[in-house]
Amino acid sequence: MRGGSKTLVVALAALLIAVGLAACGGGDSSSSTPAGTEQGTAEGTSSQNRSEKGGGESSPGSGGEGQSGNSSAYTPKHHHDSGGGSTQFKVKGGDNSVQEFGEEADSAERDAAAVALHGFLDARAEGNWAAACEFVARSVVVGLEKLSAHAKGGDLSCAGILEKLTNPIALTAMKAEAKKANVGSLRTEGGNAFIIYTGTGGTFLAMPMANEGGDWKVSSLAGTPLN
Repeated sequence: MRGGSKTLVVALAALLIAVGLAACGGGDSSSSTPAGTEQGTAEGTSSQNRSEKGGGESSPGSGGEGQSGNSSAYTPKHHHDSGGGSTQFKVKGGDNSVQEFGEEADSAERDAAAVALHGFLDARAEGNWAAACEFVARSVVVGLEKLSAHAKGGDLSCAGILEKLTNPIALTAMKAEAKKANVGSLRTEGGNAFIIYTGTGGTFLAMPMANEGGDWKVSSLAGTPLN
C-alpha cells in the first residue's frame, strides 16, 4: 500500500475505535481493530450489479433472526453504476493516493465488488443488520466483537453491534445514500481494494474492500470522502 493509503486506513481504524467504545460503554484502545474500519454515514446514485447474489457466506458472528433482522429476508436491489475509472475522481492539488492505489480493475471485477457495497448499504438502510453483516469482511466483524467485549448483555453478534452503533435518526439519510450510490471505480492490489463511488451532493467516497475466497466484502462501515 502507498503511504497516503496507509494514512487513510489508520485514520479510519482510529475513528471506528472511538465510536465503538462510546457505543459499547468504554474499553481499552489496544483492541485489535482491523485496518480500514470506521463508523459514520456517507455514500450515495447507483450500479449495474449482478444482484442475484444475496451476500455469500455468513461472516463470523453475523446475526440471524431477532431484533437485528433476518438475512434470509433480504432481497438485493438492482443498481446501475456509471463506471468510468478512477481518473474522474482525482482532485486537483489533493491527496489522490486512493485514486492511484494499485491498478484499475476491469468492469466485471468492479461490478462484483459493487454487489457487496450496494448490498451492505441497502441492508443497512433497511435496518436489516444481519443481512448487512453478510457483506462485511471477517476482519471487521472480529474487530467489532473485540470492541464490544466490555459491553454487558444484549446481542453481541455482528448484527447486534451494528444496531447499537447506528443512531436511528440516521436511517433516513442512510436510505438516501443507499439509493444514490454510484460506483465508478475499483482500485485493486492483491486481495485489497478501494471502491470509489459518488454519493449524495456529488461527494466522492472510497470504501475499503477485502477479497475473501473470491467474494468482495466491505472492510469499513462507511465510505470516506475524497473531495
